[in-house]
Formats: sequence, structure tokens, C-alpha cells
Amino acid sequence: MRILSNITYRFEVFAAIFTNIIILVASVFLWQTAYNGISQVESFTLKEIVTYTVLSILLGSVYITDVQNTIYYRIREGKIVTDFFRPIPLLTSYLADDIGSSISALVNRVLPLFLFASLVFGPPLPATWVSFLLFIPSCILGYAILWLLSALVGLTAFWVMELGNLGMVKDSIVRVLSGSIVPLWFFPDGIQKVSAYLPFQYTYQAPLSIYIGAASSNKALVGMGIQCIWIILLTLLLAAAWKRTKSKTLIQGG
Repeated sequence: MRILSNITYRFEVFAAIFTNIIILVASVFLWQTAYNGISQVESFTLKEIVTYTVLSILLGSVYITDVQNTIYYRIREGKIVTDFFRPIPLLTSYLADDIGSSISALVNRVLPLFLFASLVFGPPLPATWVSFLLFIPSCILGYAILWLLSALVGLTAFWVMELGNLGMVKDSIVRVLSGSIVPLWFFPDGIQKVSAYLPFQYTYQAPLSIYIGAASSNKALVGMGIQCIWIILLTLLLAAAWKRTKSKTLIQGG
């Protein structure tokens, strides 16, 4: 149903594509200016960074995790009560909704952006076919981490009623510490060490480093192992929070 509804709103699709094209062009031109007269920075060539940037924007288009807003609006409108009575796991239905949006984005957003980037900047090809094969499962694991983080933020709406800018704060932290805007390799050593113990870089930088060949096959497998650990930890935390949430639910009106 989500796939069909996304296809219906064509203007929104075209607006999203146009916005991402502007971001893509500006980001690539910025890196080209930074690399002006320089062959490598932190052992990375301009081609590798451009590929990293293009794939990061493509991932951002397909990493759709609206669960935090879904929970918030369902609580604010009081519709969460009827959701509890449905004969399906509630969080699972929200996950299916977001997955449907992501699948729709593969065709509506990612494919046009990929074609545009290929024509203007050259095809953003992976370092090797092995890198590509490892990149796919790492992306799926990264999406799972990102979705679980969004779900945890969404659950806070059961207590605070009004999320305010909490969702935007979470999104901003993810964008910076995930390496989606600027790879963490260019950050100070202190930030890199701290980020290694946080889940954020395993949403974007981990799969992207595999794609451009910055991570060997062994490091890629280790990285996916860490992603699985974070998924287990966040799932347990979400399950505990969800259990407590269902025991006492407060909505607008009582």
C-alpha cells in the first residue's frame, strides 16, 4: 500500500529528485574544490570521495525511517488506540510501512539520481564485485540500526506527548556522526575514537567504506558483525521500552 501511495504523489517524487540533485551537485563540486591541485587527502583520491558522496546521497534517499513521526502523529491524533486493537504487531506494521517507502524510493528516487550522477560525474562503480556483494547486506544492517534508533525516539512521544525538535536533533546527530555528510576519516582522532563506540557510523560509513574499497573483506565482515551486535542491543532496548509503553498509554483526550 505504501508503494502504491508513493507512486500516486508524483509532485512529491519530482520535488525530492530535484532537491537531491541540487545537494548532489553542490557536494561533488565542494569536494572537487577541496581537492584542487591535490591528488589524495588522507589516502583517498577525488574519485573515491566523489563515489562515496554520490552513494551517500543515494542511501539517504532510500533510508526512509518515518516511524518516529508515525508514532508521534498517531499518539497526537489519538489513533494509536485503534492501532493497539489490530491483529498485527504494531511496530512490525510501522516497519513494513517504512520498508514499502524505501522500496518505492529505489525506483522513484535512487534510479534517476544514479543515472544523473553517471552522466554528469561518471558511473559511481564499486571498487570490486566482492565489495558490491558485501555492500548490500551491510546497507540492510545499517538501515536496521537507523530504524531502531528512530523507533526509540518515537517511543518517547508516549511520555512527553510533544516530540518538538527531538527527531530533528537525532537526525542531525546521525548525519554528522554517521559520516554521511563528511567521512569520519577527516575528523579529529578524538571524534573518530568516540564514534567507534557509537552505532551511527555503522549506518552510512561502514557500508560506503566497503563500496569504495576502503575496507577489506575481513574488515567488512568484522564491521557487519558489529552492526549485528548493535541491532541486537537496540532491539532488546526497544522491546523493553515497548513493553513498558503498552502497560500505560496516555493520549490526547485521556
